[in-house]
Amino acid sequence: MFKIWGFLRETKEDAQKAGIDKASGLPRTGLDEYLSVIYPETTDWIHDKSIGNLNGKICRCRPDYRSESLKLIVEFDGLQHYTSPDKIIDDDEKKKSYENAGYKCVRIPYFIQLTQSAVKTLFGVDVSQPLFDPKFPSLNIEKPYPCSPAYLCPAGIARMAKEFKLFPEQYKTNVEYLEKLNDEYRTGVNLLKFEMQKLE
Repeated sequence: MFKIWGFLRETKEDAQKAGIDKASGLPRTGLDEYLSVIYPETTDWIHDKSIGNLNGKICRCRPDYRSESLKLIVEFDGLQHYTSPDKIIDDDEKKKSYENAGYKCVRIPYFIQLTQSAVKTLFGVDVSQPLFDPKFPSLNIEKPYPCSPAYLCPAGIARMAKEFKLFPEQYKTNVEYLEKLNDEYRTGVNLLKFEMQKLE
């Protein structure tokens, strides 16, 4: 049976609670569902549990998903990871700690959807079946989930630009969509474009 892959949420349960996206008609899909296709042989995923010992120190960090067999940590970074400089610094420090302990750490920004191309970029894995359709933008200004650059702190917009740089197709789709809305006050699209220009 053909599966329609939707906008990313941390878990299948979160996805079901969020329901259908009104603007696109797409469902939401849990990160656990995506991981089961990216790593079909992996069965030891640990969700939202403290690591315990990390580099000989007590670590109370609770990664979204962790596999000891893959030595992989996967974090889904929602909007709140882009609205506070302190949170951005904390994310960087956690990633360094994980990597120093021998884990690969993949952080998935909320505005990047798991297309086949994005999975290859993030995980280095080729998935044969179609995943998220790249023609759908993931940034919007609609309630109850407005998540455009206008809703981020300056450091968050800079972080968004740096991360979008790895996904030019999704950047183009989102910028074109935000420009069509013709509402700079709520989209902040020019703020994002300015940060992207600084990276050229």
